[in-house]
Amino acid sequence: MTAATPAVETALRALFPAGVAVAAEAIAPASAAQLWPEEQSAMAGAVPSRLAEFAAGRTAARRALVQLGQPLQPLPMAPDRAAIWPAGVSGSIAHAAGFAIAVARHGPALGVDIEDDTAIPSDLWPILCGPDELQRLARGTGHQVKRLFCAKEAVFKAQAPGSRAMFGHEILSVTLAGNQFDAQFLDHAGAFRAGQIVRGRIAMVHGLVLAGVAV
Repeated sequence: MTAATPAVETALRALFPAGVAVAAEAIAPASAAQLWPEEQSAMAGAVPSRLAEFAAGRTAARRALVQLGQPLQPLPMAPDRAAIWPAGVSGSIAHAAGFAIAVARHGPALGVDIEDDTAIPSDLWPILCGPDELQRLARGTGHQVKRLFCAKEAVFKAQAPGSRAMFGHEILSVTLAGNQFDAQFLDHAGAFRAGQIVRGRIAMVHGLVLAGVAV
């Protein structure tokens, strides 16, 4: 844990309603021995940085599960690379910029993302944003695009195991409004329907952007 970890957890907690457990872990060098046997196969041959991210994410996820009264347990990786959570529990893990974060609850799907709060270069804006989104963004667009990207990643992760689908940034139209956002689906994707609006929240803390969705 670093000095910034409590602040990251406080900001993370503010993104979600009551009943959602949250945890943050600083990413540090790790070995496969720190993982449960059921998790180790997912990291076979992984480079040290990927192993460190994975281990910190699983540690954060187990801390969140303990807050829900769950026992310590493995969180294997599904074929789509998402974590397999215990029956009746929804959760989400993300890592970037030296931190891994996790959220979990008894109930519907959750999505969370974390990014460093730096500006995205302008040549990437059309890849991550539609023309309508770019028109809505305020000045300082590179930072706003990063926040929009973070919001889209959180929405993508807020899918239940039985209905997860792969979809790109172009399927969502996000409107940022202070520390909140609306993400409207432009087409069907998994359990999401065209026209459906998913609402979420955004926070900035210690040079990080956090986004959370509780569907």
